[in-house]
Amino acid sequence: MHDKSDTLHAYFPVNEEAIAIGLYITGVGTEHFGVNQPYPNPSHPDMYEFSWNIGRVLPEYQLVYIDKGEGEFESASAGKHKIHAGMVMMLMPDEWHRYRPNPKTGWLEYWVSFNGHLPHLWQQNGVVVPAHPVRSVIQRDALANAFHKIIQIARECPKEELTASFEGLALLATMFTAITPRADVTATGNASNRWQLDDALAGEALDLIWNYSHRSLSVGGIAKSLGVTRRTLERRFRSARKRTVIEELTACRLSRAQRLLRETHLSVKQIASLTGFSSPDYLATVFRKKLNMPPRGYRHRQRKQAS
Repeated sequence: MHDKSDTLHAYFPVNEEAIAIGLYITGVGTEHFGVNQPYPNPSHPDMYEFSWNIGRVLPEYQLVYIDKGEGEFESASAGKHKIHAGMVMMLMPDEWHRYRPNPKTGWLEYWVSFNGHLPHLWQQNGVVVPAHPVRSVIQRDALANAFHKIIQIARECPKEELTASFEGLALLATMFTAITPRADVTATGNASNRWQLDDALAGEALDLIWNYSHRSLSVGGIAKSLGVTRRTLERRFRSARKRTVIEELTACRLSRAQRLLRETHLSVKQIASLTGFSSPDYLATVFRKKLNMPPRGYRHRQRKQAS
């Protein structure tokens, strides 16, 4: 542990109990970087080290909250973003990224590293996505307090990894309720739309589908969110994507259902709910139509092939 008055880096051991709850904390920290102070601090373990010129790829998730100051962020999927106080950066496994404070302002950062079944499930279902890693916080005190609780555990009980993991769950729950629904920053360089379509409207519709298909999402609702008529959306989407909006939405939900059937032991009913299907029966109907087999048959075949 590296500890000063306003600096702490703590890395927790991981035991089976922490893994079993679905999310485990591997590290937590806070540090204030002053004006023109070199960044980042070179005292971290090798897997967390990075430089602006090279960037970094992590094998786990990391949430970074900027409480004071400003700077910049860049990732492979999201491009470049301006960062200011009251923003969080959600870093995901196998995603190249880099970030740094503005030398003229410095910044105060809090961070927590974590992994486990739950965050991977969130990513599979579009709750967190590499294309939208930067969010603004609308309840800053609540999020800062949640970080302080984990930091207190790290200071006073550095071997209490299970306690830290439960506090990590609480912190992430606070984060999801404290942030704006979508990133409200202005992207430069690469556009936030990652679909590389000629029609920007179709690209925005694709972002909505692949980020929010687990919710009760309709063609009319997508059109309303984008400020166009349903007819305009349908026409431009079909022209750009060569399929209808509802076909894209179904394909997205089917893809995520297939993954959950392959990689989890969740029931068909749970999977239908998590992936946005209105019922297990409708999920089964889509499987039979697209794959010529029921969901349980698909799961059995996939596991047999993997064995």
